[in-house]
Amino acid sequence: MSLPREEVLKAFHNQEVEHVPVSFWRHFAKNEFGDVYQDPTIRDANIEGHKQYVKDLDFDFSKTMLDGYFPYPFRGVENPRDLDDLANLVPLEEDDPWIQDQVALAKEQNQIVGDLPTFITVFSPLILLKWAQIDHTKESILTSDVKFADLYEKNPERVEQALQVIAVGQGKVVRALKKGTEVDGIYYSTQSIQDPREDNLEFFKKVMEPIDLIVQEEINRNFDLNILHVCGFAGAYNHLEWFTNYPLQVINWATLTDGVPLGEGKKLFGDRPVLGGFDNSIKGLLYTGTKEEIQQNVRNLIDEAGKKGVILGADCTVPRDTPYDHLRWVIEAARDY
Repeated sequence: MSLPREEVLKAFHNQEVEHVPVSFWRHFAKNEFGDVYQDPTIRDANIEGHKQYVKDLDFDFSKTMLDGYFPYPFRGVENPRDLDDLANLVPLEEDDPWIQDQVALAKEQNQIVGDLPTFITVFSPLILLKWAQIDHTKESILTSDVKFADLYEKNPERVEQALQVIAVGQGKVVRALKKGTEVDGIYYSTQSIQDPREDNLEFFKKVMEPIDLIVQEEINRNFDLNILHVCGFAGAYNHLEWFTNYPLQVINWATLTDGVPLGEGKKLFGDRPVLGGFDNSIKGLLYTGTKEEIQQNVRNLIDEAGKKGVILGADCTVPRDTPYDHLRWVIEAARDY
């Protein structure tokens, strides 16, 4: 049985709890990068997947998935990989289908997860623009960083202008989610560009941080409780200390890849609540470990970070074929601690 909502929210508000909350999330579509407007079955898989997931596992909160809505709709642009065409990008309207359909999806997910505290993803403008640079059925996700850097090196001003437009659009998504759903907050996903040309503090301060802050400030204007996800998917490395000025309330990052455990990260981020602890790769303990190994890791994580403002989960989305028993073992050990 899930922990009471009030106890879970105590952890999210940086209070001491008797039992550390736990949750994991996964994709349900075969390809989360697929476009729901080209393949409506993605939405069906999303809804049915959440229904079954809630039945199978007693998580303490929910981070719902946006499978099918990963591709940003570049209004006014036919090819976002073309710099000349990118100059034609226009902001999304408040009633844009891509915004309103996400709201409709979130409302259905609200009904499925019930009283669980629920957070929904909003991606950073840099992530959305770099993802648009590749064919996700043929190219690895980290190739998008190289192609983004290629684009930026050719015309920094044009790319920054596009990012500003996308940031305005993501702000409209946030406001629509606040107005039209009962989600508790936003899970804001951002990530350093994984290319040495732009993986530096100068680019971060000049481009990435100001763009991220546009969206995060809108998030904080609309929701009181939000999660900063510094994404380490596919082994992406982030300089965690660069993100300490980001104003969201709860911090989630790749503890192993970035080399910063939960307790240390809590200090780095000024004693804000922290979420995570488990590597989400197929080589990680959560995927490969025995019951004893996984449950001992739960105990180690709580020993290291404590029970004040600590929430257990993964670095990012867990693999689709992660055995559910492994997730149950984490929940069981957290309850027994």
